[in-house]
Order: sequence, then C-alpha cells, then structure tokens
Amino acid sequence: MNKKPYPITRTKQFLMITKVLILEHLREPTALLWTAAAPCLMFILLRQSRSLAAPPDSLYISSAAWFYAYIAANVAFFGLGFYLIGRRESGFVRSFIYQREAIALFLTSHAVSYTLVSVVYSSFFYFISKPLYGSYSLSELLYLTTAFYTSYLIFSCIGLAIAAMPIKFSTAGTLFSLLSFLMLLSGYLGTTQDELTHWSTLINPLHLSTRIITGEIPLTISFLTAFAISTAGLYATGKLFRIHPIWSRY
Repeated sequence: MNKKPYPITRTKQFLMITKVLILEHLREPTALLWTAAAPCLMFILLRQSRSLAAPPDSLYISSAAWFYAYIAANVAFFGLGFYLIGRRESGFVRSFIYQREAIALFLTSHAVSYTLVSVVYSSFFYFISKPLYGSYSLSELLYLTTAFYTSYLIFSCIGLAIAAMPIKFSTAGTLFSLLSFLMLLSGYLGTTQDELTHWSTLINPLHLSTRIITGEIPLTISFLTAFAISTAGLYATGKLFRIHPIWSRY
C-alpha cells in the first residue's frame, strides 16, 4: 500500500520546483530583454522627450500605468501560459507528472513561480523609473504592486484559457503575439480616434488594467474578482489538463 508523502516532503517539493522554474525563467535572455529592459528603456526615453512639456512633479502613476499593464500581460502570456503549453507539448508532462496529484503540485508551483517573477519585474521597473518623478515611496510601491498583481491575474485568466486549448507550441506563440498586437493597436486607436474609443478600448484588457492601476476602477473589488476567477481558472486547468501532447498521438 502506497503511503502519501508527509506534508514537509510535499512542501520541500513545492519549494524546489518553484525555485527551479524561477531560475529557468530568469536565465532566459529574451524574457529579460522584453519584459524587464525594454519597458524601462522606453519609459525613460518617453520621459526625456516630454521633459520640456511635463512638470517634474507630474503624477508618476498615471504616466507609468500603461507600462505596468504591459509587463503584467507579458509575464502572464509568455510566461504563465506560453511555457505551460511548451512543457505540455514537449512531453515533459507525460514523462514526469502524469498523475493528478503531481499535476496539481506542478501547476501550483508554476503559478506561484510566475507570481513571484511578475512582482520582481514590477519592483524592478518601479526602482528604475520612479527617480524620474521624485523620491521613492513605500505606500506608493505597495499600491502599485497590488494593482499590478491584479492586472497580472486578469491576464493570467486569458493565458490559462489559451493554455487549455488543444494547440501546438508554435501556434500558441503566434496566438499570444497576435493578441498582444491587437491590444496595443486597440490602445493606440482609442487614444487617437475618439469615435473608436467606446468599443476598441472598453474591450481591451490592457486598457482595463491601466484604469485599475490609475484608480479609475476600485482596486479592492477588482483584486477580489480577478483572484477568484484566476483561482477557478487554475483549478479548471488542473482538472482538464491534457497529459498527452498532440504530436505523441499514435
């Protein structure tokens, strides 16, 4: 009769897997470039170009909200969702975590690892960009971290929904890239053409996240709603997780 592992053993396994996943992500140069370096560089360049038009004490949150939403979407799409599909389609799941209990452990570690990664990226952006608008503020950092994480939960729901689809790794990459492009295009059209604002921006999760960060939408309600939906989505992913990759069907 097989005995269930002790809680301490399961905790060690969870921490070990989470650590491995975090290190694996941080060693990826492409992720660091587009999620960490690129937003900071773009924000600094835009700030410098507007330095003559905007006062030094202009609101930091309203200026940086879009960048926080972009970082949240990037981590949720190309981290949480995309790499989940990659591990599934590579045969990693079929070979090592084909049992339901192991799948639950893996998905929990996967979700927690990218939660920590997203907070690291958010904090990194704050410490790089905030000096352009004044001194650091702990209360501001805590608020932005909470608002950012709420945005991340919203995008993670979309990422998990795409990960549940029976699609290949390359198809998923194209789909995530196309979705990101459409969100950026919608945001651009919404700021340049007033007649499109009522439909192009209201259905754009990037715009919704920006409004949450700037405080236009109540943060508490947004966080509780996003947390509940993302938790349900992760649970559904565990129940419906496809063990066999598409290419392994004989």
